[in-house]
Amino acid sequence: MSGKPWFAVSFLVVCNLLTLWPLQSDAQSEAPTLTPLCRPKVIASETVASAKQRYEAGEKAEPPLTDQNNGFAWPDTPIGVIKTDNGYEFFASDGGLHSRQFWQGHWYGNNKYGSATRSLGTLDNPLGSGPPIDVTILPNPDPAVNPYYSSYDYMGGGPVYKVPDAMPGAGNLLMVYHAEINTVTTHSFYSVLALAASTDNGMSWTDLGEIIRVNQAYRNDLDGYDIGDPPLVTSPDGKYFYIYFRDWLANGTTHWGNTITLVSVARAPIIEVLTAAFSNEPHAAFFQKYYAGDWRLEPGIGGYSTDLNPSAPYSGELQVAYNADLQRYVMIIGEGVLFAYAESPDGLRWTSPVLLHQFTGQPNTYVMPVGTGSDPRILGKQFYLFYTYGGSGGWPSNYVGRLTVNCQ
Repeated sequence: MSGKPWFAVSFLVVCNLLTLWPLQSDAQSEAPTLTPLCRPKVIASETVASAKQRYEAGEKAEPPLTDQNNGFAWPDTPIGVIKTDNGYEFFASDGGLHSRQFWQGHWYGNNKYGSATRSLGTLDNPLGSGPPIDVTILPNPDPAVNPYYSSYDYMGGGPVYKVPDAMPGAGNLLMVYHAEINTVTTHSFYSVLALAASTDNGMSWTDLGEIIRVNQAYRNDLDGYDIGDPPLVTSPDGKYFYIYFRDWLANGTTHWGNTITLVSVARAPIIEVLTAAFSNEPHAAFFQKYYAGDWRLEPGIGGYSTDLNPSAPYSGELQVAYNADLQRYVMIIGEGVLFAYAESPDGLRWTSPVLLHQFTGQPNTYVMPVGTGSDPRILGKQFYLFYTYGGSGGWPSNYVGRLTVNCQ
């Protein structure tokens, strides 16, 4: 998830190796015996942001782009979508370098790759006609909230939660962002998940600190590891935020080998997350990983976790959303060259993933399921999958594709 010159190669290598390595887990001996309610079928495939549209959007981005090599490297994360009275707001990272610059009387940029870019458009044209607001995630006023901020080479996010009425911070935005710390020896990165908040509808973002680190602690000689950029998902009882990821369980070496979970989850009380994020001293609440049937044993940052679907035939990017038509959670798994589909009645027991769509040619990444109703985070019988096509020519040739999926 970066516009760094070496990244087009390193990300694909990391992603493919994480996908293809034989994965096992001793945390759970058998896969769930659930049967999916939906037989998903792709009924349409379209381009909703061409390479030309992306280029033109970058030419008018505000503040102006500072990365002359990568240009507008958007979207470099899954796209977050919010419906408004006038259309839709889209959030995703521009993976290019955002150097500090003084523009129109204000300072912008954080000298890192990645952003929290907002565009206004439609589900057929997410870039719209106006300028993308290409801002970065700024440090917390209290440096102690995230002592690792300065070590990140990349900070970018897309999945966004708009706080409902009558909740702490009502109307404000909460974003899950992906941050990277370089692994110098292996010329790759170690990635973490963190939160950022916006109180001005995405015109600026403040760092709230980390919520998830894999069990394997950082070292500068580790294999590269991409944790993705998943959304916050409301639990069945409406009390918690769930977040899904692949955990690297420490094995005493610098290599992930076969100790990567296919699906892990952590949670935190929604009221605590929102109260902390929009308090006078904004910060991230404490998340806990699910392990051995318990939520109380392992912290989100560095804790151990149970593999929820250890026998799954597919694993990669994990994007989970609730499907109101099925009354089940849906997981879309991106392996680059394919997307797969799984379901869960409770967010913990999952069906074995089935192949949803196979691509030819270059890998396709950063998949995000999007509903067509009043809340794009809620799916129905028919829904969209937005994704980034990663062409061999790099960012100048990339485009945003959209698959229409129908449940049969």
